[in-house]
Amino acid sequence: MSCTLLSSRPRKAVEIKVMSFNIRHGLNRSEESNLRDILKIINEHKPDLIALQAVDSLVGSGKVQFQLRQIAVQTGMHYVYGEADRSENGSQGVGILSTWEFEKTQTIDLPKTAGADPKVLLCGLVKPARGLTFRFCNARLEYASVMDRALQAAYINQMLVNSVQPVLLGMDMGARPNEQPYFSFRKNWQDAAQGSQLETWNEGLPGDRLDYIFALLNNKVRIRNYKVIRNYPQVSDHYPILATIEFW
Repeated sequence: MSCTLLSSRPRKAVEIKVMSFNIRHGLNRSEESNLRDILKIINEHKPDLIALQAVDSLVGSGKVQFQLRQIAVQTGMHYVYGEADRSENGSQGVGILSTWEFEKTQTIDLPKTAGADPKVLLCGLVKPARGLTFRFCNARLEYASVMDRALQAAYINQMLVNSVQPVLLGMDMGARPNEQPYFSFRKNWQDAAQGSQLETWNEGLPGDRLDYIFALLNNKVRIRNYKVIRNYPQVSDHYPILATIEFW
């Protein structure tokens, strides 16, 4: 009597397009609303996940102008907002947009020195395909203090490095790859732009990468490609960045 062993089929690779973008509090470099141009960029490149930094929810004329919700409504994406700081005029923080519903979300306060602005790490758990669940996180580090940036980068690595699920991280680090805050991500993370000299700050010089997309090192994850979107230079003082990441 003989029997045939049935081999299980390998799961088909899943490609995820991830964007990270500091939207400058919803104002372009002429201090006018940039939300229409942000929507153009999103519709042109069709990312599955978006990490937005410097997002505002403002109160004006008795109404709340919630930038993240406006973008979500226009794109049909799910969203979650991480409030970092609040004032009488509203709040500011970071946001995540996702093609898929969030299984769970979490906002974590980042450490800071006395007098520095509050910052947060925002994470959402998504399940884009059967058998694939991962965390997508977003942060904007303190731009005015190297010490705070380094402290916050080390804390984010500590919070995420032992994650059971794969992790993708979009971030305005405010630091170049040769500066201390970046060093927290050299060992355990894949930098989507590894080796790139394209600046992500549009007043910068080649090598002035301040914005990042990272993937936690995992044998089921790899970076397929990366680009800096440079054809909308007036939308913000940062360029949006885009990476295609493959899971299998």
